[in-house]
Amino acid sequence: MVIAKEWFTVVEAAEYLCVSRRTIYKLTKEGRLPAFRIGKERHRRFRKEDLDKVPLPGEETANLEALLKLSGKTDAVLAELWDNEKDAAYDRI
Repeated sequence: MVIAKEWFTVVEAAEYLCVSRRTIYKLTKEGRLPAFRIGKERHRRFRKEDLDKVPLPGEETANLEALLKLSGKTDAVLAELWDNEKDAAYDRI
């Protein structure tokens, strides 16, 4: 019988994501990784589905690159929004 693990400790979450425990604490503090506090000593536990949603290294820059590629030439909606007299100086860039 195979039992899929649903909840992870800090150490297990770090191993699962291949990062340090310190990174897990940082992600939790920044609000990028939800943590559930349990027991009297308030140990942290993480759900597998939340761990799978954490951006991997390089994914954030890929999203940034996609945003930087936006232009009025490639997106008709942006072209319509940006086509006005106030930003005419930027049309020459």
